[in-house]
Amino acid sequence: MKKVFLSFVCAALVAMIPHGIFAQEFIPELESQTTIEEQIVKEATDTPELATREAEASAAARIQEEIEKIQKGDVTRPEPPAARDEITLLFEQRPVKNVNLSNFFAYGVQHAFKVGVPANTIYLVLLLPLLATLVAFVRHVVGLPTLGLYVPIALSITLVSTGVTAGLILLSAIIIAATIAKLILKRVRIMQLPKVALSMFMVSLVIFLTLMMSAQAGILVVKQLSIFPILLLILLSERVVELQLERTLKETFIITGITVALGTIGYLILTNEVFQRTVLLYPELVFLLIPANILIGRYFGLRLTEYYRFTPLRNAGK
Repeated sequence: MKKVFLSFVCAALVAMIPHGIFAQEFIPELESQTTIEEQIVKEATDTPELATREAEASAAARIQEEIEKIQKGDVTRPEPPAARDEITLLFEQRPVKNVNLSNFFAYGVQHAFKVGVPANTIYLVLLLPLLATLVAFVRHVVGLPTLGLYVPIALSITLVSTGVTAGLILLSAIIIAATIAKLILKRVRIMQLPKVALSMFMVSLVIFLTLMMSAQAGILVVKQLSIFPILLLILLSERVVELQLERTLKETFIITGITVALGTIGYLILTNEVFQRTVLLYPELVFLLIPANILIGRYFGLRLTEYYRFTPLRNAGK
């Protein structure tokens, strides 16, 4: 009986305990578990979006960094105000106040910069004779053929404007497209100008596809490209196509390769900061190109390639 009575008392006490006590003990734990589960679900849902946003931001930052790099190295554009301040500090290393025979050219350069002429324009104008002298040396002393004098110079400036990677890719695509168009339209019996217009149509399609595929693959930063370097590349490719009608395929490849190599060397010269600072500070050095061209023009000996070409005859004569 005592055991039954004690069991009855315990059951009564348990029934009299308020349910709020259990609620106060267990509900916060349930709520915390629910909150944690909701947070986990939310983080799992937001993770792809956050990853996508971070990837897009990283890609945009990379493209912007490449654009700024191209803009910094592009001496065909006027320099920004910050760069003008650097050039002003550069000119302070050689201040020219009193004009005489030894510094009149430096005075003219600094005065032109002060009145608003971009330093990049001054630098390009002063270095064009150097590029021309380089081409003349390669033609007359070394003995390598090129596409004239102005094509390598124009190619150098174009590569500076587009970047060497973008410029060479576009030039290759344009030359291939122009060659194919010439072969396709060779059998079409129409007047010359409409035929050139059709060739330009095919080249334009290839340029569009090249830009689109390169931008999609991340090879080229096309946001920095303008139509003028592309137009200049098209004109240069026309010279290559004309060369194909005059020379054999092997000679065309050799002449085009040498021209592109000279254009790349010119690009390296134009983008070299040491050349830029030296020419802007001491523009009188440009006058050294006068005796250099006279010496090149007075060279009547065998060219360097001819020494290699006539080696068997020289050995036989000995």
